[in-house]
Amino acid sequence: MNFQNLEYFLAAAREQNITRAAEQLNISQQALSGQILRMEEELGCRLFDRKRGFHLTAEGKELLKSSHQILEIYDRTGKIIRDISDNKRGELRIGITHTRGQAILPLLLPEFVRMHPLVTLSITEGSTRVLEESLERGDIDVLIGFKPFRFADAQTIDLVKENLYIVASKALLTDHFGTDYQEVLQQYRSCPDLSVFRELPFIMMLQNDRVRNIVDSEFRRAELTPQIRLETQNMQTAYVLACEGLGLTVVPELYLYSRYTVCGQEYTALREKAEVLPFTSPGSTVVIGYHSGRYLSTFARDFMDLAIRAFQDTPEDLLNDAAD
Repeated sequence: MNFQNLEYFLAAAREQNITRAAEQLNISQQALSGQILRMEEELGCRLFDRKRGFHLTAEGKELLKSSHQILEIYDRTGKIIRDISDNKRGELRIGITHTRGQAILPLLLPEFVRMHPLVTLSITEGSTRVLEESLERGDIDVLIGFKPFRFADAQTIDLVKENLYIVASKALLTDHFGTDYQEVLQQYRSCPDLSVFRELPFIMMLQNDRVRNIVDSEFRRAELTPQIRLETQNMQTAYVLACEGLGLTVVPELYLYSRYTVCGQEYTALREKAEVLPFTSPGSTVVIGYHSGRYLSTFARDFMDLAIRAFQDTPEDLLNDAAD
């Protein structure tokens, strides 16, 4: 039994279907079936139950556990050897939340590429929770998200504390509060109270989004039920629709100040249509994290150091300076 056999076995176990697994591996169905039969002969047991579909036997399930561990050790050892050999080539797999990818990666990756021009980059964007699972599985090397990460081997380093802001169309505020709405906003800024906006519609991120969870929690704390006009998974969509008066939305600080996103300072015509107000929640901490139980390449450590140095500035100064 060799490493290729284990890769074939894992594909078949994952797909629970010989045809799909063979297509994924770019080999014929007959070749894959033959490899699995030889593994079964070598081990002296059946790995798959073929009488009722194609499912793992008890022996197959045990081999599945060991296969992941064996291939992970093999992959880890290969990375260490490549690092020792030349520390030049390799792959850095970065996980980052959707909205922060636009704001943060342009600040870090150009410098990283100058440092490591032969390193291949892979970017995975998603929610912090989904990306945590990817980090735990070893599908990504480093993750920029929010603390805390919720698995035992996660190690994180604080980058910056990020606040949330309400974005409200001036036209919508005028329609609701009248032309003297600035007095209402002044009172809100002095003593933030979400009940001021109880009768106004909101544009929300989808359920389980980090920002949505915080917003929902704040409304519950205020014993209010927001009027939700629209839900979206795209922060940019929420922002531009809020500026055009469809409803209020809540936007993270890094995204709001970034010159790399649609709501950056360059887009003054859009920004001038809206008022920006502090949200009532305490800030969240953006962190960079890794799996302490897995090997972290030298260039992955360099990327982490680059991120830590970059965020020694405040979010607003950092993001505005980047575009100057």
